[in-house]
Amino acid sequence: MKVLFTHEIFMPDFHGGGEFLTYEIVKRMIDKGFDVTVLTTGDPKIESYENIRTIRFPVNRYFMNLTGPWIAKYAKGFDLIQSNNYNACYPSLMAGKLVKKPVYCMVHGMYGKKWLSMRGPFFGNLSRAIEKFQVSGDYEKIIFFSEFARDAGVSVGIPKEQTTVIHPGIEYDNFYVGEKEPYVLFVGRLSKQKGITYLIQVAKELPHIKFKIAGRDEEEGWIKKEAPKNVEFLGFVSNEELRELYSKALVFCLPSVAETFGLVILDAMASGCAVVSTVPLDYEGFKVDVGDVEQLRNAISYLFDNEEVAVSMGLKNRKKVQSYSWKNCVKELSELYMKGLI
Repeated sequence: MKVLFTHEIFMPDFHGGGEFLTYEIVKRMIDKGFDVTVLTTGDPKIESYENIRTIRFPVNRYFMNLTGPWIAKYAKGFDLIQSNNYNACYPSLMAGKLVKKPVYCMVHGMYGKKWLSMRGPFFGNLSRAIEKFQVSGDYEKIIFFSEFARDAGVSVGIPKEQTTVIHPGIEYDNFYVGEKEPYVLFVGRLSKQKGITYLIQVAKELPHIKFKIAGRDEEEGWIKKEAPKNVEFLGFVSNEELRELYSKALVFCLPSVAETFGLVILDAMASGCAVVSTVPLDYEGFKVDVGDVEQLRNAISYLFDNEEVAVSMGLKNRKKVQSYSWKNCVKELSELYMKGLI
């Protein structure tokens, strides 16, 4: 089966978890025998990445919405198109109609009403309208990575019968539980969307607890200025360094304003961390409300006052996370494709 994956960015270019997730799925589909090509933006001279064939348009990712006719040109030789995330969805759907190929939409981000808290009334409502437009249409199926992300999609008018949920996976054996040290770990982009401002506020209120921040973003400068001395900014770290940070962290915190899954939570669970997050996944720790600094502070404070409880939660998380498998993810996706082509 020949599958054309479309994504607004792809490795070696990197902006967030969507590129990583697409890469993990594509490489395993190729291992399973699928003939996969990724169509994306970037330097046309880059024709492959780690044996994954790529076609790159030399445009900014936000202009990928205009590439429908070009996608159609390349899509003729494929059995189906798998679009990913916002800017690749609409042009892929247009291309599919032009060349009469089924199109699947894989939604990496679905925020619904949460756009309002991220961008204010005017730009928030505009973002909601654009989001709905991008993922609405005559797709064969609209794929979400979590039940709560699908609920957000249904809340903006996507028919539930058009949707399905396929959970992502984790490289379980790449992670390990080390000797726990008393610090809170955050991994991700340093942006308001990830709730980093709330975590900085909590750090100010808990000066006796150390916070380690792994990641970087355009908002990094002013966030550093606001941070107290008990916050350590690590910037970009290698995979090996990141695994060590996870393994030693007593608590992992992801206080996102909007999140459709949170792959880093799986990494933290596999590393034996207790989890404090706004993301409603099945983990041992504390689920807190978005923007509630008091809940966030109390949860972290409790775990550091009761380290044996935190350690116990972490070990339970290590067991729980084994149910998330890339093998299962690709199996469910391939079965979905086969069903659509019969």
